[in-house]
Amino acid sequence: MESLFNEVKERLNLIETAQYYGVQPNRGGFVNCIFHKDKTPSLKLYPAHFHCYGCGKHGDIITLTTQLFGLPPYNAAQKLAQDFHIIRGNGYQNIKPKISEQMKHYQQEQKTFRLLNDYCLYLEKCREDFKPEAPEDELHPLFVESLMKYEQYNYYRDIFITGTEDERREFMKTCTKEIANLEERFNQNNNTKRSKTHERE
Repeated sequence: MESLFNEVKERLNLIETAQYYGVQPNRGGFVNCIFHKDKTPSLKLYPAHFHCYGCGKHGDIITLTTQLFGLPPYNAAQKLAQDFHIIRGNGYQNIKPKISEQMKHYQQEQKTFRLLNDYCLYLEKCREDFKPEAPEDELHPLFVESLMKYEQYNYYRDIFITGTEDERREFMKTCTKEIANLEERFNQNNNTKRSKTHERE
């Protein structure tokens, strides 16, 4: 048992493992604590351990996995070993993480903010790249889009920077269509870029 614990801890990165299981840290490496009700991210992920600066909980990759999946420590170590091909087996691979509703909402907020921020940066770039060189030049569609959409989406982005939790929840409830369309557009752009890269190769 001890050898399995040691091998899992030595070979796996806690941050990468948490992300694999759906726990996405913010830019500072923090997530909402899964050990207590956490309104703001206070659980810091490190490569070899985690620490919550709210409730004081501290532990390693196995401790984190026991909480995520509701497993005893040895079973958690087995799941890690199987999921990351340290040992053979599939007895624990179908167990889904017990991510709280609060954490799911927080992760969705982070995803939405990244989409809005990426779109605003994209519009800024389009405004610069496609601005007309002379008054009589025909306006590029992306330049027009940057003029028409930037203020609106910059306002949306500000909701996630300076807005309240209620304002963010209301936005995500009422603007799901806009966000879905934005995500689809960025996915299509990324797929197009990957196709062009493969063609060049």
